[in-house]
Amino acid sequence: MKEKSVGFYKRLILAVTAALIILPTIFALVLMIQNRRLREKADSLSLPDDIITVGATQLEPATLAKSSPLLSYQLLYPDFKAEFHGFSDLPTTPKHVFLTFDDGPSMGTASLLDLLKEKEVKATFFVNGKTNRYLSDQLKRMAAEGHEVGMHSYSHRYKIIYSSENNLLDDFYRNYLYIKNEAGVTPTILRFPGGSINIFNAGSYQTMISEMLRRGFMYYDWNVSAGDTVAKIGSQEIATNVLNGVRLCVGPAVVLFHDNGNPALTEAVSIVIDTLSKEGYVFRKLDNSVKPPAFVYPD
Repeated sequence: MKEKSVGFYKRLILAVTAALIILPTIFALVLMIQNRRLREKADSLSLPDDIITVGATQLEPATLAKSSPLLSYQLLYPDFKAEFHGFSDLPTTPKHVFLTFDDGPSMGTASLLDLLKEKEVKATFFVNGKTNRYLSDQLKRMAAEGHEVGMHSYSHRYKIIYSSENNLLDDFYRNYLYIKNEAGVTPTILRFPGGSINIFNAGSYQTMISEMLRRGFMYYDWNVSAGDTVAKIGSQEIATNVLNGVRLCVGPAVVLFHDNGNPALTEAVSIVIDTLSKEGYVFRKLDNSVKPPAFVYPD
């Protein structure tokens, strides 16, 4: 009788053990099948761009921005984006020069545009926000005459712009709307104030660059500087800085000028265009299909 009881309990223990192993396995398989079906169903659905699903709850960006601080800046301004289709197959050579002008429009923009028109050269203007009607007219002229107009922030106030991703987007979005409304073109490129990495964004430049790229905007630094913000610098000195820099470039030259009303600027640009044209250089404007010059960033 005792032996039968021991045998019964052994069989019971084995049965319970087997059940504890088999049942969870079956349950896991069922969950996997259901999960696969749900994924396939979700993939077949297309939610509006301005709706985010969290668990079983659909939230508008404004709501999710408050509940998920880490994602909030990515949900700001859903219309602030550009189409990027990859870099162009058009070859760029060391003989290609991209003249770029930051901080305009200014009181000196008209004479600069007159010169570019005379020389039949297209350039790129990275502009700030302006409230002066005359300057807005110069912005319109840039676009109307075939130059590329890119963003350079609205306020150009480094400490505010780079204090957070939210502030960066706030400022650039204002710049974006300013260009669209005043010039009638939609910008697809930008230049960060002070360059893509500077002392104001050293700890956050990676996320800021990534966010602008995620939205489809290509950013452009430079590999030649005109040094035209130095006090009392003359046109010949500006031109010499550029000519020496361009000749040292291994690849295409992206030249940084400042459209800040310096009376020496137009003459300097004239010297640069005439001299480099004689040396076989070709002038082009940027767009987001042009591959930016390579820069090395710290880890």
